[in-house]
Parts: sequence; C-alpha cells; structure tokens
Amino acid sequence: QFDPEADAKILHTAMKGLFKDEGSVIHVLANRSNQQRQQLKLKYKLLYGKDLSHDLHSDFGGNFGRAVYGLVMSPTEFDAYCLRQGIEGMGTDNHVLIEILCTRTNQEILAIKQEYKSKFNRDLEQDVTGDTSGDFKRLLVS
Repeated sequence: QFDPEADAKILHTAMKGLFKDEGSVIHVLANRSNQQRQQLKLKYKLLYGKDLSHDLHSDFGGNFGRAVYGLVMSPTEFDAYCLRQGIEGMGTDNHVLIEILCTRTNQEILAIKQEYKSKFNRDLEQDVTGDTSGDFKRLLVS
C-alpha cells in the first residue's frame, strides 16, 4: 500500500547523519511509479520544507546519486535534464538528442521546451541549433 508520508519519513531518516542508508532509498524509490514518486516529493516538501530532489542529489554522489536524482523527476523534467547534459560542455551527445527529440510527440516536446526554459533559463531550440549542423540539425528542430 502506497503511503507517501511513511515513504517521506523513511527517506528523511535514510539521509540523516553521517552514514546514508542507500538500501532504504532503493527500496522506496524503485518500488514506486513515477506518479507515486511525484506525490512523495510533495509530501516530503510539506513535512520537511525541503526539496527531495535536492536532498538526494546532495547526499548521494556518483552514479547512485544521479540515478536517484533522475528517479524523482517527472518524465518531462528528466528529458529536459538529459538534453541539457547532452548539450552543455565540449561536444554533444547526439544519442541523447536523437532518443528524446525523435521519439516524443509534438506535445511532449513543447512541454520539454517549457521545462528546459524554466529549469535552465535557456531556449532548447537555440541550444540544439547551436550544437548541431546540416541535415541532422534540420531533423531535430523540424
């Protein structure tokens, strides 16, 4: 039975102190749907006045930290985050651009563009056209 308050308390306890309880974090997050994790994020914020995504990201590093950070994002947030990671810095991760921009509906892409602008204060289409060229660029922004 899904109980967001109980889950929020488990996660809060798992992140307290010097030694973090990764097992409890895995148990809670891996056994919830994305919709349930979104409810959990809201309950965590109400109970502790803190952002669950931020707490997880700051308390756990490496691949585990990135994985749990991704698990608590909505699909739109996750796509925007992955696109930003794929575009920023030296080189572009074309696989990420293809996977997201070529497999989402127009409505989903519009939502991703809005999320990207909101999260990063940048225009997704400008970032894509600035990092790609030729037919590939035209395909991605069509």
